[in-house]
Amino acid sequence: MNYARIALIVLAIAVTSPLGCGSNDREASSEAKESLERGWAAFIEGLEEARGEIEDPWLAGPDPSERNLADGYRYLLGHAVRIAETEFGQHADLPYFQRSVRMMSKWTIDNPDTLYLSAPIDPAGTYRIRARAADSQDWHTSKRTRIYPKAPRLVTFQTTTATIGDTGELNEFATCRNQTLGFVQGFEIFPDHDGRFEILVAPSKPDNYRGHFLPTRGSVECAPRDKEPFMLEREATNIAVREIFSNWDTEVPMDLEIERIDTHTNIRPSLNAEETAQRFEAIGAKLPNQIRFWNALHEFGLEVLGDRNLDGKRALPENALNPAAPPFIAGGTAGARQLYSAGTFNLDDDQALILRVETKVDPHYVGFQLANFWGESLDQASYTSSLTGGQLPRQRDGARYYVVTARDPGVPGWLDPTGLPEGAMSMRFVYNEDPAEKDFPVITSTLTTFDQIREHFPEGTATVSPEKRRTQIARRQAHIRKRWRQY
Repeated sequence: MNYARIALIVLAIAVTSPLGCGSNDREASSEAKESLERGWAAFIEGLEEARGEIEDPWLAGPDPSERNLADGYRYLLGHAVRIAETEFGQHADLPYFQRSVRMMSKWTIDNPDTLYLSAPIDPAGTYRIRARAADSQDWHTSKRTRIYPKAPRLVTFQTTTATIGDTGELNEFATCRNQTLGFVQGFEIFPDHDGRFEILVAPSKPDNYRGHFLPTRGSVECAPRDKEPFMLEREATNIAVREIFSNWDTEVPMDLEIERIDTHTNIRPSLNAEETAQRFEAIGAKLPNQIRFWNALHEFGLEVLGDRNLDGKRALPENALNPAAPPFIAGGTAGARQLYSAGTFNLDDDQALILRVETKVDPHYVGFQLANFWGESLDQASYTSSLTGGQLPRQRDGARYYVVTARDPGVPGWLDPTGLPEGAMSMRFVYNEDPAEKDFPVITSTLTTFDQIREHFPEGTATVSPEKRRTQIARRQAHIRKRWRQY
């Protein structure tokens, strides 16, 4: 059989057929091809620029050790995946909740106890969020009941004005670009007997509406450092959702959906060449901007590697946590009823950092987390690199004890740095009512040697055997498989 002749016949039919890929009326125009080539070139240029910001320590990134570079390349890819889904997958007329943080795309010194979700919105539009949660009575009592399964320990819905870091400049803080216009928390949500509730999202609250509401337009106060506060009119372009888990064994994610209800659009138009090119250009611009922004914030805003403004202290102290206070970079996004404490660790193999945390009023949620200097939380599934209040109860003296050290010391409260000699530490405290300043947590830091760890823990502290630690890890992995599943 003459296969070459048959191939030529098939090719001829394809070229002359109205359905053929090569027909003249279906071939992309030179203008379309030029648009796509322009967009692709901008995307590749952005990738290369971002790679340079990962590799060059003069661009405010972490020291270029093998581990830091390996983490950094993955960190770059994580930003690319997240931005690409937003640019190509999302549409404000037909939104859906996507993961803002994934296991491979972590950023913002994320909380490993949290499921971060987001959806784009048109500030002129009206949307309805439908949710269903497991047993949620603990939202209102802050107790730890034994009814299972349970809703996440805390949930927060917010309308936000912009994605932090897209400009690549720390001046975002001075212009108050990333702000929250409104938020609804689990403390004020009372689901029905099936665990269902709804939230209306719109430019203004309708007359006689009594349900949960989030505004997409509003006035916000902008208070840059060393300047007089002023008011700004802002529009929200995004819905942000946080589901925070404390008891990883019993708390399960909510079912969520969002729908635009002021239009009847149910078909998303296909992208033409120019629109596709513009999205590739946007990815190419935002990707290096994100790397640049967070490098600069960690280096100069948080001073994770040293005193950069020469005032004799570091914003994030080394081998210590600063006093708990409202988060200064949240822009309203995460500050409601929350206190934040952060620092860095820098430890030799035989050193240990012990942190005693006394809370006069026990928070509704408390969590301690480790991160690398790219701002990624460490692997929370295979390591005890984070601990919640549910995972680490208070000791007999009313305090919680944590220890950061390279090897397992056999005590509760071990935070495993996963082989990193240095990194970031953060603590989050969320209350069902704003605490008085006199009731803020008190944190004491002690640097010691590995063999002296138990001397700094209360008498009678339990021993965690290797077998118990393996069981602990298995339980963590089981929860992460459920929370991060992709179906």
